[in-house]
Amino acid sequence: MGIFSKSNTAKVHTLILEQIKDVEGCLVSFSNFTKAAVDHGTSIETLRALAESVYQMEGAADRSLRAMIESLNNVAYLPATRSELIDVASKCDKIANKCEHVAEMMVLQKFRFPKEYTEEILKIMAITQKEFSVLVTAIGKLFSRFDELLKDHAILDEIRDLESEVDEIEMDLYERIYAQKNDLAERMQLANFVELVCDVSDIIEDIADRIQIMLITRKA
Repeated sequence: MGIFSKSNTAKVHTLILEQIKDVEGCLVSFSNFTKAAVDHGTSIETLRALAESVYQMEGAADRSLRAMIESLNNVAYLPATRSELIDVASKCDKIANKCEHVAEMMVLQKFRFPKEYTEEILKIMAITQKEFSVLVTAIGKLFSRFDELLKDHAILDEIRDLESEVDEIEMDLYERIYAQKNDLAERMQLANFVELVCDVSDIIEDIADRIQIMLITRKA
């Protein structure tokens, strides 16, 4: 038996999955935007169009988040459980918010990652998308296989391992960036955008940590 009864949570579960799908759509749009941003042959008009796709998906994620929160008024959850669900869903929404912010700033600043960083940036995005996919599975287990997740939460460790991979690439990039001899302002701008892209992975790890706190609370 899980922490959510099947009789009164089907709609909430469906709405959470819809929100996650919208967040995933935003992440995919952001990945497409990033791939274009590291390609110096991409026009600014194309980048703006891809950024617009990120904005649209972020808006969809916001709407599905509000729908999920409103649905909690119709189910008999304990206040703590309501708070936990809202916290996890809100943190998922931060992923979409971050994607929107980075795309917006890159377009406004007409920023492009230098070609010598293309491989690392694309690798960060690939790992982040994999990390999110694992997170989706973990959130699904909260509803369908909570007891299994309670006994074995290795899936949360998998998320942390992936986030650590991103951290390693991020630190290597910082070392390379600040070893350059170009203007400090340029190096700081580049490092800032590396940090912003990596922030998505950090948010996913934060959600995994929140899920583990839920598990620990139930064990206690």
